[in-house]
Amino acid sequence: MADYYTWIKAVHLICVMILVSAMLLNGFLFRHVVASSPEGRRMLAAAVTFNRFFVGTALTLVWVAGLTLVWILGAYKDGWFMMKFVIVFILSGIHGAQTGRLAKLARSPDNPPSAFMVNSGMVTLLLVAVTVWLVAVKPF
Repeated sequence: MADYYTWIKAVHLICVMILVSAMLLNGFLFRHVVASSPEGRRMLAAAVTFNRFFVGTALTLVWVAGLTLVWILGAYKDGWFMMKFVIVFILSGIHGAQTGRLAKLARSPDNPPSAFMVNSGMVTLLLVAVTVWLVAVKPF
C-alpha cells in the first residue's frame, strides 16, 4: 500500500480542492444570486446538478482517500488528527446542508436562505484554514 501513498494523497488533495471550491461557490451563490430571476434559477439549477454529481463524488473520494491515508500513516492515534476529523465531519455536513438548501432554493426561490447559509462560505474558509494548519503544524 505504501507504493500508492503518493497517488492516494494526490487524489485526496485534488478532491479537497474541488470540494472547498464548490463550497465557497455555494456560499457566494447564497449571498449574491437573486433566486427569483430567470438567470438566478438557471444558475441554481446548474449548481444543484454540479453539487449532486461532481462535488458529491469528490466528497466521497476525499473521505475514502483520507481514511486510507490515515490508516497507512497510523495518524488516527494523534490529537491533531482527531481535531481535524471533527472539523472535516462538520465541513461534510455543511456541504450537505448547502446542497439541500440549493435544491430547495431552486424549487421555491421566494424562500430566502438562512443567515448561516449566506455566511457558509466564510465559515467554510475558516474551518479549512484551521484544518490546513492542523495538518501542516501537527501541534499535538
